[in-house]
Amino acid sequence: MTKKIPSSFSEIAQQDVTQNEREAIIELMMMTMYSDKTIKLSEDEVIQEFASSIKWESPLSLEFYFSKVTPKIRTALENKEKRMNFLKEINSRIESEAIKSQVLKLCNDLAMADSEFSPEEKELIENISQVFQLKS
Repeated sequence: MTKKIPSSFSEIAQQDVTQNEREAIIELMMMTMYSDKTIKLSEDEVIQEFASSIKWESPLSLEFYFSKVTPKIRTALENKEKRMNFLKEINSRIESEAIKSQVLKLCNDLAMADSEFSPEEKELIENISQVFQLKS
């Protein structure tokens, strides 16, 4: 499944995305990784590979950014209402429908990076699709 990941990266990399969108994409990827409450090395590697492949234009280092948003993501995963509010906030930060579609694909590919598609990951992908108003 990891063979799909580079194409997901390149699709997003070809788009003109803002720093705000890059941060939203990383947050969704992290949320996907944390959604099943089991952090797999393969999923973390995908996120690290993605992060190293994008242009990062923030005064915060990527490492600091990861540590800053992790508690926010874990809080969002506590219940459906918090999760949906977080996804709506993410949705407002990603401007392009094309990017939203590519991010949904990227999160789906990430969920499958460990060759397992847990019920929690499936539900999250469906929630992202719903908030983005896309078909999963």
